[in-house]
Amino acid sequence: MNTTTPHARPAHLAAVALLVALAYAWLCSALKVDDVDRYWHELGTNRFFWDLGHLWMQPLALLLYRASGGVLGVNHTLEAINVASVALGCAVFFATLREAGHSVLKSAAAVVFVAASFNLMTLGPTAHIKLMVLPALALALHHAMRWERAESAGAPALRDMVASAAWSGLAVNLLVSVLPQTLLLALFMLIRSARRHGVAQGVRRTLPYAVTLAVVGFTLLLAAYATARQTGTTQAADLLSFAVGGLKEKQALQTWVASWKEMPLRFAFSLINNFAFLPSLGTLGRAWMWGWLPDVKPVLPSLLGQAALAALVGGLLLATAVVGAQQALRRAAPGLLSPWAFVLGATAFSYYYNLNDPEHWFQFTMPVALLALQLRRRWLDVWLLGLVMPVLLAVNLLGYGIPKARFALAEREQALQAALGPQGLYVGFAAYPGEPDSSLFNTAGIEHFNIDLVQANDTPGDTQALLARLDARVDAALARGDRVLVFRALDDEDWRGPVMQVAQSGLPRAKLRSHLAARYAISGPVDAGGFPAYELRAR
Repeated sequence: MNTTTPHARPAHLAAVALLVALAYAWLCSALKVDDVDRYWHELGTNRFFWDLGHLWMQPLALLLYRASGGVLGVNHTLEAINVASVALGCAVFFATLREAGHSVLKSAAAVVFVAASFNLMTLGPTAHIKLMVLPALALALHHAMRWERAESAGAPALRDMVASAAWSGLAVNLLVSVLPQTLLLALFMLIRSARRHGVAQGVRRTLPYAVTLAVVGFTLLLAAYATARQTGTTQAADLLSFAVGGLKEKQALQTWVASWKEMPLRFAFSLINNFAFLPSLGTLGRAWMWGWLPDVKPVLPSLLGQAALAALVGGLLLATAVVGAQQALRRAAPGLLSPWAFVLGATAFSYYYNLNDPEHWFQFTMPVALLALQLRRRWLDVWLLGLVMPVLLAVNLLGYGIPKARFALAEREQALQAALGPQGLYVGFAAYPGEPDSSLFNTAGIEHFNIDLVQANDTPGDTQALLARLDARVDAALARGDRVLVFRALDDEDWRGPVMQVAQSGLPRAKLRSHLAARYAISGPVDAGGFPAYELRAR
């Protein structure tokens, strides 16, 4: 490693931020994904929702919207926040790599690897503002690396330790899944200091980080509660119920207990999927293993291609982990502790929570790339930047980013509206499957029966009650002379979420098809807004 620390030139930082911002702005899509409808409503009504899982995220977005005077409108304001966040995060990451001794070219290529990763591309060019946390995460990692270099050289490192803790505290208040990363970094700092200076000195040297993290985190939590009470946006009677209520709501989504046998496979796939666009490998693979896929031959070419990409990326991740663990155990080389803390912290949360949701996995992207480069193995650099980076750039852009950005939403919504008629019945799912889907369409006047929502909220554990509700809605629509179309729920080749969850909860596709076929005439698939659908008619 160089004895003098190189610094990124301001012109280079500006160029990185500008190029990433332009690329992500170009990829912005008219499609609204996941929680975007809720964010639109909150900004549109000048209110926000307090959720401990993402404590300051919506309020900060609202404040930025107010500060801008709303000149961009709700949607473009949210998109601008996300795009700017990715651009700033990438610029900070570039600076981190340069200060770690990597060349301008290698640092720029690593930024492309990060910016082209699938989960960042999924969230970044949208109004889904989860990436607001990215600059704070990048700065926490940046100052942790600075602390590590200074501490190894015997130089003063208190300023960077405190800065890393402060940015980590802000990141935790934006996205609570960051918390394990901050705690592991504190633990690694303590272990390293204790080995060199003894336990008592180790505690004393680590205390500024722990105190700063606690003070910043609790102060922001207290400020959030005070603001929420003052504005009437929470019903919590006290700070404890405000915090615990948010935790309970977040915990209700946790799924690992029900799938503990699959946890290692699910974790490995989700981590690979963080980097690579694998539209059906996980879902079709599970359906085939469980014996729910009638015939794997029609989808075999797609599965093999995705499996090859997964092997390429998975091999890189495995090699990085193995070599990184070996090198970290042999010697405490500067530049390994910080990325390992962030990687293992993200692992602790994501392995436990076990949802393949982009907001729970993009935290791996920067520290994994940094760890791989810090190992300083030429063959690993070639694998990461010479092979995987260009493949991911091509696959993620051509397979996902560009088609989503060019998606003709208005025309497709009109076509779907025409297919269903003015008061037709749409039967399908509400959950976002990760790709453009008819569930994202705004279809005014169209009646919806979302199987996953009814199963989870109205008829939990009672499949017969769910089917009875569905029959009543279908019969009423047919009696009115309206058209009834079923999307995805009867498509034998579509196993994206939440099809698997609905099946595990008592309604596999074969059971739904058998029930509907006994009562109605099923025809199709027909094209409805560019999506396959099955029509139900009275016998």
